[in-house]
Amino acid sequence: MKAKDVSLKAIVLAIVWVMVLFLVKGFVPVIWAGKSFGLDAREIIISGVFFVVACSPLYRSIWLDKKLGISADKTETEETAEGVK
Repeated sequence: MKAKDVSLKAIVLAIVWVMVLFLVKGFVPVIWAGKSFGLDAREIIISGVFFVVACSPLYRSIWLDKKLGISADKTETEETAEGVK
C-alpha cells in the first residue's frame, strides 16, 4: 500500500470515529434517561486527531521532517559527503 492510500484511510477512519462518537454522545441521554456518555467534544476531536497523526505515515513523516528539521536534500547531501570522505 502506498503512503497516500494509508493516510486517506486513516483520515476517513478518524472522520467516521468522530461522527460515531458524537452520535453516541447525543443518543445516550435519549436512550438511557439520566445517563451521560462521559466524553466531551474536545476529547472526541482529540481522539480523531490521534488517528490521523498515528495512523497516517504521510503526515507523520511530514511532521517529523518539519519538527526535526530533516529534509530529503539534506540527508542525500550528507550521505554523499560521507561517501566522498
